Amino acid sequence: MSSSDMVSTVWQIAGTAGGLGMVLFLADRALLWMEARGWVYWRKQKGLSSIGVDFVQGITPGAQAGKRGLEQERARKNVRPAEDPPFHVDLEAGTVRIRRTGQGGQGQ
Repeated sequence: MSSSDMVSTVWQIAGTAGGLGMVLFLADRALLWMEARGWVYWRKQKGLSSIGVDFVQGITPGAQAGKRGLEQERARKNVRPAEDPPFHVDLEAGTVRIRRTGQGGQGQ
C-alpha cells in the first residue's frame, strides 16, 4: 500500500467520523427543539416516564425483587387484623378464655 493510499484511507475515516458526528449533533439539536415544544422528552427532562420505569424494572432482577417487596408491604399494610380472636390463652396464669359468638359473629 502506498503512502498516498494510506493518506486517502485516513481522510476517508476522518470524513466518515466527522460526518457521523455532524449527523448526531444535528439530531440532538432537532430533538431539543422538539422537546421545547413538548413533542418528545429528550435531554432536558429528568426522570423516566412510567413506561420507561416499568421497562427498567422489568429487566433488572434487583428491581423485580424490590417491586415485589413494595407490593408485599402495601398488601400487609392494607390487611386489617380481625377482631380479637375468639379465645385467649394465658400460660403464666394457666387460664383459657373462650368467647362465644352469636348471630352474625357478634359476641354475647
